[in-house]
Amino acid sequence: SLGVYSPGKPYFYSDLNNNSQWDDGEEFSNIAGLPRQAVFLEDSDWFYKISPRLGFSHVITDKSTFTFNYGLYYQTPVYQNIYLNTNRLEDPEELFEEGEGTVGNATMGAEKTQSYSVAFNVQVGQSWAYSIAAWVKDMDQMTRFTHERSGVYQYQISRNGDYGSAKGVDLTLEWRSASFGSQLQYTYSVAKASSEYAWQSISGQYVDAPSQERLTYFDRPHDLTFYGYTILPFDINMGLTAFYMSGYPYTPIIFRGKDPVEDARNPNSKRGPSYRNVNLTFSKYFIAGEHRFSFGLNFFNVLDIRNAVDVYAMTGKPDNPGSYYTNYVGLPGTDPNGVGVSADKSSAYYDRPWRLSSPREINFFIRIDFD
Repeated sequence: SLGVYSPGKPYFYSDLNNNSQWDDGEEFSNIAGLPRQAVFLEDSDWFYKISPRLGFSHVITDKSTFTFNYGLYYQTPVYQNIYLNTNRLEDPEELFEEGEGTVGNATMGAEKTQSYSVAFNVQVGQSWAYSIAAWVKDMDQMTRFTHERSGVYQYQISRNGDYGSAKGVDLTLEWRSASFGSQLQYTYSVAKASSEYAWQSISGQYVDAPSQERLTYFDRPHDLTFYGYTILPFDINMGLTAFYMSGYPYTPIIFRGKDPVEDARNPNSKRGPSYRNVNLTFSKYFIAGEHRFSFGLNFFNVLDIRNAVDVYAMTGKPDNPGSYYTNYVGLPGTDPNGVGVSADKSSAYYDRPWRLSSPREINFFIRIDFD
């Protein structure tokens, strides 16, 4: 008689007998906030998903192949999004007032990703090889939180609703010989989604408008990786890795009058600094008795590049929040810029080295392999 109800469309009953069950004479409603109110609970149904994978390769010549792969992948939602605050469901007023208005959803399904990729792989001579690959990933039924109302209360509930896509091209060049080997890989890709993360809607702006894809915070259009190894005199092994990656996108800060606000019309329209890193390693192996020993040196961040871990959205820099904030830096009672600004922050307030990556690091190691 109650019809279809769910966490997004709950039905409550006034538990007049205080026995946690619906008795004759007790009324039900879909409006929260009535006296001695409880919630109807229903067991979630079992469900299953079929995840097919398909791949094949075709020999074009004795030194070239074509490959194709397709996969349909499912992922169980994070359990927090399923069970969050469900222990409070029997008392909806406690849920809404003490549970910060967020509730999980045991009726959620699995998140889905469809993946396609094709590649040409070619060997040139005895030492060289290259490959060209393209791939696409379509994602949907991703977890999101929707804004709901029940009487005087507002709350958020997790659902399957977000979607996104990622696509790219991989170029790989490889050279191998008896004493030297290396690989250079470049990737161009674009990643978009309807929300950056599932919880975004909780603190986001609620508008009655169609959703759309936009750049995600993990989008990195350019990715270049190199590694090489060789054997030096005295049987010393040397390895080198180098890495370049585009900076992450962020939403810039604009001024609305005198106050800074996020540019909500242009989300993720700017990028932070790129990431660069070079590592170098040396090692030497020898055998003593029945054991194998090795020792060496690892040089991390050889060029001592301090990459930006996080940037201030007003300036795009990791160490400068902008004059709007730095005008307030100085000891109490001082006026650092002579413009009548009341200084109330220490001169070290914005000294935050953790916003930059670690400096150069040198590690010495010894390894013993027991038979």
